Amino acid sequence: MIHDKRRFSVVLLALALAFAPHLARVSLFVSLFVCASWGYGLGMQYRGWPVPPRWLRVALALGCAALVLSVHGRSFGRDAGVDLLSLMLGLKVLESKSVRDLLALLFLAYFVVVTNVLYSQTLVMSMYMLFSVMSVVTAHLHMFSAETRICPDLRRGALLMVQSIPLAFLFFVFFPRLQGALWGVHDERDEGVSGFSETLEPGSVSGLSLSREVAFRADFSGTVPERNALYWRGLVLDTFDGVRWFKSLPFVRIPSDETGPPPGSVSYSLTLEPHGNRWVFSLDRPVQSPHGTVLREERTLESLRLLTSRTRYVLLSLPVLADRTPRPGPEWVGLPADGNPQARALVQQWIRDGLDSRGMVDAILRMFRDGFLYNLRPGPSQGDVIDHFLFVSRQGYCEHYASAMTFLLRLAGVPARIVVGYQGGEQNPLGGYLIVRQSDAHAWVEVWQEGEGWIREDPTSVVSPQRLSSGVEAVLSQEAGALPSRGARMLGQVRRFFQWGWDAANNGWNQWVLGFGHERQRGLWQRLGFDPRTRGGAGKLAAVLAAGLGVIFSTILVIKLRTRRNVEDMALVLYDRFRQKLQHLGVSLNPAEGPLDYARRIEAEKPDLSRPAREIVDAYVAVRYGERSDRTELERLVREFTRRW
Repeated sequence: MIHDKRRFSVVLLALALAFAPHLARVSLFVSLFVCASWGYGLGMQYRGWPVPPRWLRVALALGCAALVLSVHGRSFGRDAGVDLLSLMLGLKVLESKSVRDLLALLFLAYFVVVTNVLYSQTLVMSMYMLFSVMSVVTAHLHMFSAETRICPDLRRGALLMVQSIPLAFLFFVFFPRLQGALWGVHDERDEGVSGFSETLEPGSVSGLSLSREVAFRADFSGTVPERNALYWRGLVLDTFDGVRWFKSLPFVRIPSDETGPPPGSVSYSLTLEPHGNRWVFSLDRPVQSPHGTVLREERTLESLRLLTSRTRYVLLSLPVLADRTPRPGPEWVGLPADGNPQARALVQQWIRDGLDSRGMVDAILRMFRDGFLYNLRPGPSQGDVIDHFLFVSRQGYCEHYASAMTFLLRLAGVPARIVVGYQGGEQNPLGGYLIVRQSDAHAWVEVWQEGEGWIREDPTSVVSPQRLSSGVEAVLSQEAGALPSRGARMLGQVRRFFQWGWDAANNGWNQWVLGFGHERQRGLWQRLGFDPRTRGGAGKLAAVLAAGLGVIFSTILVIKLRTRRNVEDMALVLYDRFRQKLQHLGVSLNPAEGPLDYARRIEAEKPDLSRPAREIVDAYVAVRYGERSDRTELERLVREFTRRW
């Protein structure tokens, strides 16, 4: 049994901090078993409960392994591994009888902390992991420390963490990184959720209007375009079944323009949040496909793999790109054979009036401008969805207007299609980048015109222009019908300032830590003049790494020696203060007398001072000649002695 119950409790506290994030992740029986085992371990230390016999511990281990197999089956992945590692923390406590057992628990705790990156790599989780590691280091130091209080060892643990920062930075920048995922473990719960799917129907976009989740962040190398020009292209929908629009035409790839940035192009980087699909959003319209993507015929980008992790792309778009493709085939005017009779009659009337394709577009926009409302909650559609919207409700969100406009144009034989993506974005002045949220999801129309090709026509621009210029929040405020008070506006500005700051911190973490992968590391090396693909470049890189390690370890050694000398000098000052106090009490000084002989003489001359004097001398010897580098105990003893005597 471990005699120092306090140190056992400190170790158990460090284990609890390391295991805490996994409480909601591991299986229920794992959480219950770990907590019960730790509770019994405390009873062993404080109540004298017996150590479970060997046969019982073996049976518990086999039973736990069987439960893990029954829950996870033969698929031994991330969750099964973390369950087993957590069970080890509980089982090991039940047999902890020595310092060696506590050391094994602490080393297990380091592995438990590392497994958090399999679930979350956010800035908050990383900060908590650093705190957990510092707690385990502190418990490790406390096991072999002469201190009875935890605070001195906590300071030493924090100092060790700070001292490790240069070494971590050196390896982070110069140690070669693996291509692809480090852990190679994928779970469907890691996948994010996109703002929309590959279908569009009434309510599919307006349902996202209140979502503040980030879809992606864009950082422009030059001037940011005006908000009403920020159309982020995602998918082109080509087929209508009477209710939904969806993709059905075959994939056609077009070559990427690699001749260089064309005049008027916009260069930017886009950090896309994971959504579990292949589409890559880009400013309308992309002219190049970055590595790992292809450019489709309808000018959308598609990834070659499912985007299950945060991904950064460097993109090039040309907002005024002339897409003068030949007249599309009949599939771009295809519609169901029947349904929506009122809409069909309206288009027939326009045809009899002699309207051409341009006139059809103008007539539709003019109709929307007069008597239609932009509403996030237009209510459910009944019967023929297009007729219900045009002639009954006369209110809707962007998907209602885009769907109705495309339907009417196709009835007139004008090629038209729906584009879904995002529109606008929120400028973060603290980070200098654009935040595009799920609430910015949008749908618009593209119409093919003779001699012009596919051109954008957004019916939202005539129904609710403030949606394009100010964002969906302006529409929500208009629907609320009341302006916030001055105090509420000020509080909103303060809240937004802190939100910008926190988002800028998270974006910096994502860009420069999580996003610092193989390609960005190699690019940094090449800018510094190290090309690892050549023998000379690899040699330079190894030399820089070795030199950096030498500088770091030399600096640590110098600081440690200087600190040790300062501690010894201060210990001598405290010891001299103690001897001067004793001289006032009648104990003469002898410069040639060592501290142990001095203590024995005090016992002979002043028996009433022998105990406090012996404690001070022992503390001084431990600091001056031993391995203790903390003089806190010596300071306390000398201070109490001088005050009392």
